[in-house]
Amino acid sequence: MKSKRNGLLEIYRFIICFWPLYYHNFFFWPRDNKTFTVAELSVDFFFILSGFFLMRIMRREKETPVFQGAWRIMFSRVKPMIFTMCFIAAFNFICVALFIKEDYYNTIHLCFMYWWYVLFLTIAIGVFYLVYRLLKSEKRFVAFLVVLIITMALVQYGAVEHGMFFQKIVFFARTLACIPVGILLSYIPPIKSKGFNINIIFVAILILTLLYMAYNEKTFLIRIVMIAMFGALVYFSSNVSFGGKVCDFLGQLSMRIYLYMGFVTMLYLLGLTNNKVLFVIEVALAVMDTLFGIYRQKYKQLKAKKET
Repeated sequence: MKSKRNGLLEIYRFIICFWPLYYHNFFFWPRDNKTFTVAELSVDFFFILSGFFLMRIMRREKETPVFQGAWRIMFSRVKPMIFTMCFIAAFNFICVALFIKEDYYNTIHLCFMYWWYVLFLTIAIGVFYLVYRLLKSEKRFVAFLVVLIITMALVQYGAVEHGMFFQKIVFFARTLACIPVGILLSYIPPIKSKGFNINIIFVAILILTLLYMAYNEKTFLIRIVMIAMFGALVYFSSNVSFGGKVCDFLGQLSMRIYLYMGFVTMLYLLGLTNNKVLFVIEVALAVMDTLFGIYRQKYKQLKAKKET
């Protein structure tokens, strides 16, 4: 079966998902406070990537009743992760009930605080779809996105440089800034060239530059530039034909690795503080979960063929 995903984008997802693990000390070596800081930038990449593919989904649901379409789009983002999230949530709540005798509210918050990305992404996708349907014009929608990006950038500037607003509002501002960046990129026609694909050169330059910038200090201006470069990387990479089953697997694995931070956080709170062991447990569980999801999907497909 031919891959339906872009292999480069799936590889980026897999690599960048380790940034939050490193930042939160769930990695092979302890975090150095001077390198790979500001882990939210890794989440910004995923927001841009989601926005890039969101436009085609919204157009596909254009004739669906508005609220039904919004629900379908939101659920389609959560559906692949339901089993993983339910398993981790059940494990954490059972551990809290059995072993955490005090301060359990703070314990639950610590275990699930990484999942803000999933929550904000799901809500934002529904909001953008509703706005897209209500505006009834591509030009109006694009104008709305541009204004929103500028506004949310100003909110971020106020938060980073002047300590304004609450932290959760800042996170939501990042969501509402980066998803529109991805959506706007989807409007740009692909660069076509005969013979050698010039997009490969841009991809190589962007990767090397981003690696250098990610490794060093990040002022507010550097953060904005990195987000813009993330967008450019998504755009140029989408024009490079590359992929396969391995890339698809890594892409599916990346989100599960991120979610299992909630699982290993509970293990940490229960006394397992060796970051190397936590990393191995997290990746092993994510791999088994991904394989289980793949074979479960294949089983459903075989069952559907037999019924028809």
